[in-house]
Amino acid sequence: MVDRSNLGSSTTLYSQNINKPEDVEAFYMNNYTEGKKNEDTSLPFVIFHQNIQGLKNKVNEFMLSLHPEKPHLICFSEHHLKYDEINSIHMPSYKLSDYSRTSLKCGGVCIFIRDNIQFTNINLQQHNKEQDLEITAIKIKFPKKNVIVFCVYRAPSGDFDYFLCHIDRILNYCISQKLNLYYVEI
Repeated sequence: MVDRSNLGSSTTLYSQNINKPEDVEAFYMNNYTEGKKNEDTSLPFVIFHQNIQGLKNKVNEFMLSLHPEKPHLICFSEHHLKYDEINSIHMPSYKLSDYSRTSLKCGGVCIFIRDNIQFTNINLQQHNKEQDLEITAIKIKFPKKNVIVFCVYRAPSGDFDYFLCHIDRILNYCISQKLNLYYVEI
């Protein structure tokens, strides 16, 4: 297993010649794609979270470090990318839900969702405020329940009162809608 806390480009993971993005995609597709949607609900639902502190130059190595795992969701905080940059990131077999900063550097949160999972983006844009609360969320409909997954970041210098007030509003709304809430990681 690769130490994911330091995803530098110099680590050699496999003896295959993997130097370009299309090499990573071919490796990933050959080792991870499934012929049909996974409908087996007896298998665990896997969510991976990492404060990536800059995603742009780490995508290829990160994807390789997942071998042999293939989480259903990959949540990143502090991806450090603007809207157009995060939307140009290609992670084979995953779709994207994100929040990106527009003026300040760094920050940002995103969720990559395996492409065989049906989900709905939840619009929380009115609550996002750079440094104080950066949040993205999706709703996944399972056979017996709906589940909301949030990816949240607050900079250490952010306004803690703003963060608490808006997180409280978001969670109370979810409760009023009788949505299932599960603690994953803060």
